[in-house]
Amino acid sequence: MARYHFHVQLADRLIPDREGVDLPNLRSAFEPGNAAACASWDALLDVIGCMPNRITVITDEAGRIVFVLAV
Repeated sequence: MARYHFHVQLADRLIPDREGVDLPNLRSAFEPGNAAACASWDALLDVIGCMPNRITVITDEAGRIVFVLAV
């Protein structure tokens, strides 16, 4: 399993996900029923739900950006 971190970018400020979540692969973060991924997404959405113009940056355990979601 690999560890993925779900960071939030607001303008020039990055809110880091220091814990991350262990997942078999990045695709599993988007699969319904994956409890670990759902918990990470739920926590992330609680924090950023009211923040406009946010960007979610997912990195792997080495810090490489593997996915970016701008909302």
